Amino acid sequence: MALLPRLVVLVVVLAPVFGAAGCGKDDADPLGQVKQEVRDRAQEFQDRAEARIDRLRRRIEEVLGQLEQAVPRAERTSPKVRSQGRTQSTTIDVFLTNILQSVDAYWTKTFAASDLAEPRVAYFWVPPGTRRPTACGALADDAAAFYCPSDDTIYVAQEFAAELYRGVLRNLPGERAGFGRAAGDFGVAYVVAHEYAHNLQNELGLFRLGHGNSSKPFELQADCLAGAWGASVYATGRITDEDVTEAVDTAMAVGDFDYTNANHHGTPTERRDAWLRGFRSADPSACQTYVPT
Repeated sequence: MALLPRLVVLVVVLAPVFGAAGCGKDDADPLGQVKQEVRDRAQEFQDRAEARIDRLRRRIEEVLGQLEQAVPRAERTSPKVRSQGRTQSTTIDVFLTNILQSVDAYWTKTFAASDLAEPRVAYFWVPPGTRRPTACGALADDAAAFYCPSDDTIYVAQEFAAELYRGVLRNLPGERAGFGRAAGDFGVAYVVAHEYAHNLQNELGLFRLGHGNSSKPFELQADCLAGAWGASVYATGRITDEDVTEAVDTAMAVGDFDYTNANHHGTPTERRDAWLRGFRSADPSACQTYVPT
């Protein structure tokens, strides 16, 4: 995404300087010929770059349009869905891994149906009291819950996940404003599925095609993709309506109102609606709208 803007700047900066210097020069002027060659090469380089971007854009549009073919749409046969939850307790790091495996299995099947390579991502469940450097510059500490594209790793702190699981996590922006409540096992699942979706965006090249300097479109699309996975789990009867409520409440709790910040992730209602868009449609292609290609 950064390559094309730099090329545009190169042409804009060089053209006036070379054009002004070459004005009125004879074609036989060696310096004028060199300047024209530089302009021609710069334009050719830009044209090739734009062509590559166009091909990538068309490929992403095609891929997102086909993803819904992989997993059957969730159909409810009764107003009650039987829970098949765990029958024994487990540690939070094992629980996080179990969720990640479920998310990964869904997207592996979905990508395979579109002849895409299996998604790959590393993960690190930050132990309590640990501060781990990442390739993105941020430290993964007890509050970590993010995906770093530079080292292709999902970081979620065990303490953060445990507090969210127990419903004692505090100072989330949406919840402070009276929206939602971050709590429950499927609240944790929502976070893991959301961060995994950022990895998908990275693998599909969406980060390179994103317009503007705002995080919001990518965050809402990740919520939507997380909702599509949630629908696949719901369709199997492994989660209840209460689990869905936990995911929606957590999405609202992490929403924010920092509109002027480039890191604004979306308001509580926008994040709720994005997750529900993916969940109700059970269709990953419905999430294309958030990051136009």
